[in-house]
Amino acid sequence: MPASRLSRQSQPASAPQHRVIAVVPAYHPDDRFHARLSALAAQVDRVIVVDDGTGADPGGVFARVAESGATVRHLERNSGIATALNTGVREALADGATHVVNLDQDTVLPSGYVARALDVFERANRVTNIGIVCVDAVNGAPALPTWVSPEGFGLVPEAIQTGFVISRACLDAAGLFDEGFVIDCVDREYCLRVRDRGFRIAVAKGTDVRHAIGHRAELRPFGIPIRNPDGKIATYQYHSPFRRYYIARNNIDLLLRNLRKRPHWVLTVIRRETPGMIVSIVSGPKRVAQLLAITVGTFHGFIRRRGMIPGWLMRLVT
Repeated sequence: MPASRLSRQSQPASAPQHRVIAVVPAYHPDDRFHARLSALAAQVDRVIVVDDGTGADPGGVFARVAESGATVRHLERNSGIATALNTGVREALADGATHVVNLDQDTVLPSGYVARALDVFERANRVTNIGIVCVDAVNGAPALPTWVSPEGFGLVPEAIQTGFVISRACLDAAGLFDEGFVIDCVDREYCLRVRDRGFRIAVAKGTDVRHAIGHRAELRPFGIPIRNPDGKIATYQYHSPFRRYYIARNNIDLLLRNLRKRPHWVLTVIRRETPGMIVSIVSGPKRVAQLLAITVGTFHGFIRRRGMIPGWLMRLVT
C-alpha cells in the first residue's frame, strides 16, 4: 500500500529507523474491511492479512485488498486467531520487522496510533523494559493502569490484543501466541507470558479504538424478562455456545497454570468470568446449548484438552 511508505518516509532523518508490519487475521470480512486497511496502511510499512479459512473470496474482498498492496495469505481451514496471528507474525519477523502491530478485522485504528506507540518504546528506559504498547481505550471505555512507570507510562497486567504493538525483542523472548487456545484468552495468556519474561505492557495514552465486541442479548432468566427502571428489558454481553466452550476451557487452563504463581489474579478471574457463565445458562438464547458447551469446556480445561472444539460438540451447540 503506497500510502504506508510515504508516511514512514516522512519521519525526520534523526528519528530511529523502525520497520513496522501489521498483521490482520480475517474471517468472512465485511465490505468495509478494505477501507479500514487503507487507514492502517498509512501508519505502517507493510500489511499482512491472514485469511483464516474463509474459503471462496466473499465479494472479492481479499482480491481488492491484495490489489491495493497488502499481502494476503490464505489458510486452508479455519484454525483460530492464534494460528492466523502466528502465520503473519512469522512472516513479519522474517521480513525484518522491528515491531509488529496486531489488529482485528473490525477494528478502526485512530490516526497516529502507531507513531504514538513507537514514541512510548523510544522514551522507555531499559529498566521499564516495554514489550507491548496497547490502546488506552476501547469504544470509549478507558484502561485503568495498575502501575505507573518512572517515565509516567500507565502499565497494565493484560489487555485486548487488537492494537498490540509488540517489539521484536519481546517476540524473540516470549515467543508466539498459544495456538492450542484457538480463540479466547489468547491475548490474556500472552500478556501473562510476556510479563513472566520480564517485559511490561504500557498504554498509549489518549488513544481509543472502535472495536466490535460480540453483541448484547436480552436478560431473560428462565424466560422471565428483567426490566430496567425505564421499562426496557435489560441486556447482557452475549457469546454463542461455541465461544463459551473456549472461554470456559481456556480460562480453566490459565487458572491451573497460575494457581500458585498468581493466587489473587486467579480469584479475580473467577469473580469476573463466573457471572457471565451463569447468566448465559439461565438466560440464553440456547440455554441448553450454553450449559452443554460450558460444562464440556470446563471439563476439558481441567484435563488440559487443547485445540479446536470437538466436532460432535460443535454440531450439538450450533
